[in-house]
Amino acid sequence: MTLRAGYRVRQFLAALGLFHVPVTEEALANYLRAAQIELFRRLSAAEQRHALAVLRTLQEAGHRETVLAQAALLHDVGKVGGHIRLWHRVATVLLQAIHPALLYRLALDNPRSWRYPFFVQLYHAQRGAEMAAQAGTHPLVVALIRWHHTPPEESDLDAAGQALLAALRAADETN
Repeated sequence: MTLRAGYRVRQFLAALGLFHVPVTEEALANYLRAAQIELFRRLSAAEQRHALAVLRTLQEAGHRETVLAQAALLHDVGKVGGHIRLWHRVATVLLQAIHPALLYRLALDNPRSWRYPFFVQLYHAQRGAEMAAQAGTHPLVVALIRWHHTPPEESDLDAAGQALLAALRAADETN
């Protein structure tokens, strides 16, 4: 529990912009095509920093797979257009910990509702997979995005895909 709390504190501080990771077109062009870069650029600054941190963690662990790098950079694109504010993120984390059923009741798929950001938070993996697919992203990357909050053994991925998913999830949870 202490490790998880520390992670959430770091995540909160990063959301406030206290950690800065520069994003260069060259760095993105190493892994993403133009349509994917456009998706990445639609992420908030905090989400871009998080995606780059996930990529860096994977690289430091020795992962060099292009599909994994793309999934790291695009795994949260489903949050784009969700009007998610910091308080939504905090409330989501707290509700997931203490009353998940209330969070699911609170989420509403209506972009004009104050409850919509909770829906986006809960379903961003599926939304992101659809957005990535529309941008012409490789099907394995789309699958990694879709399943990035799911234990690998519960996904529909083969053993190699599950190993990539496990690496992505570990890096995501670290950052």
